[in-house]
Amino acid sequence: MKLGLFYFSGTGNTEHIAAAIADELAGMNVEIDTFNITSYKQRQQKYDLSPYNAFIFGAPIYAWRIPAVVRDWLKSLNGEGKKCATFFTYGGVAVGGAHFNTREILEQSNFILVASSEFPGKHTFNLAGWNFLEKRPDKRDYDLAKRFARNIMKKFQEKETNSLQVENPLISNHVFQRFEHREKTLPTPSRRGKDCSMCRTCEEVCPSQAMNADIGEADNKKCLRCLKCLVNCPDNVLEIDDMTPLSEFILNANHITKDELEKRISKFYC
Repeated sequence: MKLGLFYFSGTGNTEHIAAAIADELAGMNVEIDTFNITSYKQRQQKYDLSPYNAFIFGAPIYAWRIPAVVRDWLKSLNGEGKKCATFFTYGGVAVGGAHFNTREILEQSNFILVASSEFPGKHTFNLAGWNFLEKRPDKRDYDLAKRFARNIMKKFQEKETNSLQVENPLISNHVFQRFEHREKTLPTPSRRGKDCSMCRTCEEVCPSQAMNADIGEADNKKCLRCLKCLVNCPDNVLEIDDMTPLSEFILNANHITKDELEKRISKFYC
C-alpha cells in the first residue's frame, strides 16, 4: 500500500505530528510520500494522486476550522472514492467544528474519511506574548500519533470501511465567518522599518501571498496570522504586536483556565 501525507504547518506543530505519523508508518514498511503544502507555491503544484491507495491530511485549527487556504485546496482535489484520515493541531482552547467541517469538504471531494485526530500544541500566538501549552506537543502526544498511525493502517487495509461518523457541533457558517472576521482584526507581522538582507523568505513561505518583503508588511485582508514568516525570517527582524491581554479574554470567553488548558489530551477517532 502506498500513502500520500499532505500537511500545512505554520509554526511547526502540525509538521512534528506529521513526522511522527510518517515515521511510524515507515517503520511498518508502508510506502509513504510526505508533502508540505503550507506555502502558496507548494499548493499550486499539480499533485498526481493516482499512485496512492489512501491519504492523510493534516492542518492546524484557526478560528475553529482549518485555514481557508487548506479548505480551498482540498476542494480542488478528486479523491476518486479512496480512503483518507485527518489530523489537527490546536492551541488547546477549542477544536470547534474542524472534524465535521473537514469531513464534509473531503466527502464533497470524493474521499472517504475513516479516521481523525486532534493534538494540543503550543499556541501560534505564544509568539505574541501568550503562553499556552508551551511544551506541547510532548511524548504523550507523539505516542498517540504513533497509535493513530497504526489504527489508520488497519482502516486503510479493510476491504470495506464506512465513513467515520463525526458529531455535528451545530456551528453555523455565520459563526465561522464571525470568528474569521475577528481574526482579521488582529495584528499582522511587520518589519517596522528595520533593515534586512531582502532574502524574500517571508514572501516565499507565506501561505496566502500576504507578505510584501519590499515594505516588510503583511496585507491585513490576506494574512492568516499563522506567523510562518516570523518563525522563518533568517534576520529575525519581523515582529508582531503583543497580544497578552487578549489571551485572558480568550480564556474567560471559553470558560477555561490555564491549568485546565494544560490538561488537554490528544485524541483520535476511528
